[in-house]
Amino acid sequence: MQNATTHRVKLLRGYGIGITLKDNQIVLKNGRHFYEKEHEIESYFPSRFPYQRIVISGRGILSTESIKSLSENNVNIILTDSYGNAVSSMNFPMVSGIGSRNRMSQYDTFRDDTKATYLQRQLLHAKFESQIRFLSSLNEDCTKVISTLKEQQRIIPNLDLRKMVTVEAHVSREYFKLYTSFFDEKYGFDSRRGFVGNTKQNATDVINALLNYGYTVLAGEITKQIVGIGLDPYYSFYHKNHESFQSLTYDLIEPFRWIVEKTVYRLGNAKNKKLQIKKTDYIKHDKSGMVLLDTELVKKFLEMLEVDFRKTREYDRKNGMKKENGLSNCAEITIVKIVIQNLSDFCNGKSDEFRI
Repeated sequence: MQNATTHRVKLLRGYGIGITLKDNQIVLKNGRHFYEKEHEIESYFPSRFPYQRIVISGRGILSTESIKSLSENNVNIILTDSYGNAVSSMNFPMVSGIGSRNRMSQYDTFRDDTKATYLQRQLLHAKFESQIRFLSSLNEDCTKVISTLKEQQRIIPNLDLRKMVTVEAHVSREYFKLYTSFFDEKYGFDSRRGFVGNTKQNATDVINALLNYGYTVLAGEITKQIVGIGLDPYYSFYHKNHESFQSLTYDLIEPFRWIVEKTVYRLGNAKNKKLQIKKTDYIKHDKSGMVLLDTELVKKFLEMLEVDFRKTREYDRKNGMKKENGLSNCAEITIVKIVIQNLSDFCNGKSDEFRI
């Protein structure tokens, strides 16, 4: 067994990957390329498993026993295609009367126009606030966009959903226009428009491809928390509900997308040569134009994202140790969990406000 890693994310990618059980241990087998003779293999007892999430992209064997064991130990398993786009995630659901009551309260709340509008406004305000906080932390000239974000924040209380969506789209264009200016032109990053066809999943440049990978992992973590508390990830209050689209996940991802954008910014502007993105780290298919990232680049990015997940900031939470100013130091990934609990409490009537 290898020593436990300081990173809590594991990437399994390539041909011949595996997650199995042997001698009461979970065995992880990484994929290999044609020029590699052996697979990288790790094994751990479930109680000592060092990873909190596993990202899988490739071909191999996943045993139901090992998946069950990992899920019971709160390990999130995220499946992606070769380009980092979400395929599925495996989480252990809350199977209890509490979970059923949470879902019923969720359905009742989201069908209430007054409550739904309140939640929509809170979500959009929090998304803009997170972008303001992120841009303000950078050593870049972001004054104009920050001003726009604050101006649009002030009118949110007067907007209905249709107008909120329009405002969000306008601000997003301005935000990503600025965001693209942070990267060297050699990456070919042209806002969130660098895609094949009409979907943002088919990235044609390395920065958009990294953003896709990061959003997929973040969405998987949010879905894990939603399902774990007994809520329905497919029924939302902001995004359009669709049977194949986890709309609640993509409601709640909005105030936290900046974490992924921060990690991509750090990687794309790294001064350390070991972290810098090289041309050999990705390839573009001649026919489709889609970018395929090298395994080492994906691994490096996911480890950096894990670090940013665990960065702390001051946050107003109900429970836990607090500082003299009444705030607590919380990791970003912990705040995600708290926000989902806050939503459940609002739906159940335990709280008359939804705080993000």
